[in-house]
Amino acid sequence: MSQNRIIGELVPGLDEDTRETSISKLVKDEGSRFRLHSAVYTDQRLFDLEINRIFGLCWVYVAHEAMIPKPGNYLTTSIGTQPVIVSRDEHSQIHVLFNRCAHRGSVVCREERGHANVFRCPYHGWVFGNDGHLVGAAQRNGYPEEFLEWGLGLEEVPHVGSYRGLIFANLDQNAPPLEDRLKFIRRYIDLWCDRSPEGSVTLPEGTHRYEFPANWKLQAENGVDGYHGNYVHESFVNLLERSGERSEADTTKARNTVGSLNLSKGLPHGDGMLEREDGMLGTFDYRSQAAYTKQLEEAYGYERADDIMMQRNIFIFPNLFLFESHIRVIIPVRADKTFIDVYPTYLNGADNELNEARLYEHERFFGPSGFGAPDDIEIFVCAQTGAAVTANPWLEFSRGIHRESINEFGETVGHSTDEVPQRSFYREWRKVMDPHNSSANVKG
Repeated sequence: MSQNRIIGELVPGLDEDTRETSISKLVKDEGSRFRLHSAVYTDQRLFDLEINRIFGLCWVYVAHEAMIPKPGNYLTTSIGTQPVIVSRDEHSQIHVLFNRCAHRGSVVCREERGHANVFRCPYHGWVFGNDGHLVGAAQRNGYPEEFLEWGLGLEEVPHVGSYRGLIFANLDQNAPPLEDRLKFIRRYIDLWCDRSPEGSVTLPEGTHRYEFPANWKLQAENGVDGYHGNYVHESFVNLLERSGERSEADTTKARNTVGSLNLSKGLPHGDGMLEREDGMLGTFDYRSQAAYTKQLEEAYGYERADDIMMQRNIFIFPNLFLFESHIRVIIPVRADKTFIDVYPTYLNGADNELNEARLYEHERFFGPSGFGAPDDIEIFVCAQTGAAVTANPWLEFSRGIHRESINEFGETVGHSTDEVPQRSFYREWRKVMDPHNSSANVKG
């Protein structure tokens, strides 16, 4: 089936003109309006294309170096739907290996995290080193002398790179360098890391995983959506008022204030963020901590310390969020099923009491029994259910498009309740999904 006809098959509700055109027509970027066809959430064949073209061609976050700090440490995860092992060999070299035995295709490692010098396939006992090479096979005399020269090790992902402890992998043999990919978002990664007076974070053992029966892109949109907080998280805002921590009026005012410190941003490559001085739910109040503030000023200077303490939700296309308190990873499973892995962080060099207070605030809003995730999951399910309606399948992503601007860094900037990051995401989505259509290469 040609790409030019695939939309007619995937989305029969589209008009005749659209049936004969490309995937980019699922995104209508019309200058004063921005709309999205709801099939991007519901169609499994479109999801399969995303796995091939987005998770198969883009730099994808796989792990943090702090999760495998010593030789022999490993963890298992996935790139799109392909299982991989992230390991550190005896020379401390990091590897990302496809988690599949070269013999009959079984996964060779079934643990989420651990320490091992070798991985033994559970099916027939083949053994692989933590750098992927084939060590040997059970009942070795069943194979000829040259068996170990056949290149039957665990296949390595073509490209692996790391920046400030964040490990990325790319399945594309022709991928651009990681430093080129992170060029525009790098300064925000630096600010996130430098919340630590030592410039690094530690991730404790354990992961908070949750799942929801909805599309992965709903989480990508939501984590940088500053519009929904007053409504979806109204119960948490009410709790803060009842506890005497903060009035509902103050919270709403902080979130809705128009000014230079209350922004949404869209960056090239589909990255984006919310950036607020105040009013981000679930965020620890660093500016009230005099000793910590002094630490940052001594480490980085007053102006940079002030910038570091800005509240930011940072999204790195296609699957990574850097929240103030945690790393959040999107794992697509199918069109209507998604896993989310949440990793709380400790700030190296910060006082233990501050890290404990951060963790408490994280648990209260983002944790397994917190307020944030259940609220958002319910909305994801509502959106996924509503996406099945075919009467008018076009969804509006136009909020703030009339008032956005371009700053000195080439970033598209709007108010924190504007849908600037979402438009950035779907422009990149369109470009990667339909690289041959010139109309997909407009406005980063």
